[in-house]
Amino acid sequence: MILARMAYGNLFLHKAKSLLLGLIICFGIAILFVGNSLIDTTISGLQSMFVNGFTGDLMVTGPTSFPTTIFGETAGGEEVIPHIAKYQDYVEFLKADKRVAGYLPMLSGQVAMGLGEQIIGRGAAFGVNIDEYRKFFSGNIELVAGEWPASGAPPWILISETSAAMLARSGGKKLGPGDKIVLSALGETAGTVIREVTISGIVKFNQSNQQLARISLVDADTLRDLLGFASLRDKAVSLTAEQMEFVTSFNPDALFDDKPAEPKKGAEAQVQETKASVSEIVPTPAWQFLLVKTAKGANTGAVMKSLQKFAISLERNDHVQDWVAGAGTVARTAVTVRLVFNLLIVVIAVIVIMITMNVLVVSISERIPEIGTLRALGAKKRFVRQMILLETTFLTVLAGAVGLLLGFVILQILKRSGIQAPNLFFEALFAGKVLRPVISSGAALKAFAWIFGMSVLSSFYPVAIALRIKPVVAMQGD
Repeated sequence: MILARMAYGNLFLHKAKSLLLGLIICFGIAILFVGNSLIDTTISGLQSMFVNGFTGDLMVTGPTSFPTTIFGETAGGEEVIPHIAKYQDYVEFLKADKRVAGYLPMLSGQVAMGLGEQIIGRGAAFGVNIDEYRKFFSGNIELVAGEWPASGAPPWILISETSAAMLARSGGKKLGPGDKIVLSALGETAGTVIREVTISGIVKFNQSNQQLARISLVDADTLRDLLGFASLRDKAVSLTAEQMEFVTSFNPDALFDDKPAEPKKGAEAQVQETKASVSEIVPTPAWQFLLVKTAKGANTGAVMKSLQKFAISLERNDHVQDWVAGAGTVARTAVTVRLVFNLLIVVIAVIVIMITMNVLVVSISERIPEIGTLRALGAKKRFVRQMILLETTFLTVLAGAVGLLLGFVILQILKRSGIQAPNLFFEALFAGKVLRPVISSGAALKAFAWIFGMSVLSSFYPVAIALRIKPVVAMQGD
């Protein structure tokens, strides 16, 4: 108790030094508190928008050289994202995992929209089963006009309010439910594919940005046709015995070999079974994405590692990635900003430590007679060490409380006024036109922990100097 009272009283005996250190600590905590809150709010908003509206928590994609965004884009510029070859194996695996709340297969591609031969717009289209899509992203999509497509309905498209307005301006005609538009896409394998679809309805996404608001939903088979994949509309292919023999015994390596091609193992038995009849091959519908939503309270990172391990066991080079990779540039930018901010904190921490250390060293030098007297009166080194550390602790707590209060006031002002997005990029980054920071206890504790740790670390060297003071020399004033 005596030690604590002495340490607390020393703060007011050396007001100038205490005030200088207090200001450094106060503004340091305020800056960290506000900065962490802004970044956490941005990333939290983006995560909520994408996870609950477009990507799910995790994504499985076909084999590509680079991570794939939900828009079917990669850093390598692949024209068409490959399909997931063992889609059904993933489904069985996810069904058995109680940490998984749901999954959704999907296709994605860029399509041109037109009226007759006139192209009036381009944009991203998702190929989905609309009933499954609405269930998976319940609450994010709302029907504005028209009706939801029925199961087995002819080729359909659901366009957003934003897309409908843009297409109307380009085509000079207001488009609505029941109107027909032409979709076309140019792929590496299928060439130019054209399909006519009926606008089933106009929708809006409750959580979106300028890019996401233009997404259209198309029946899966239409997008498969546009991307050059097999669809359920393709009927079973009938093969004669000779054709089946060619398919089962074909060896592509033999094309580059001088030796005659040899049938694959087991091919003869398979041919014998099909000699007397015609075989049928039923096309398997292709899916490029498998979105996964984890159960409430589940560890998403653990589920991702488990799914990655399973993907490796299938030996298909499929990708398993989180929502950040699926969201693309905007989410990666936000995460990068947080990383840069954390690196900036480290730099600032070093500067603050140096400044605080120098101030404490000067303060210790001015208190040599005082410390020497205490030592002469019987104070042990441990007593001196604890006294200085307690002084630093009291100062950090008091100044830190003021800094947190200052940060709280600043965040309240920003929350009420909002931070307007200056351009479309920041609108996407803020997950809206206005960013209203959320005040979190986590950001406050993180800021306080950083400053407290730096303050304590800064006091180690001054304490070492104080402990080297000899009582007799100190009392003589030398």
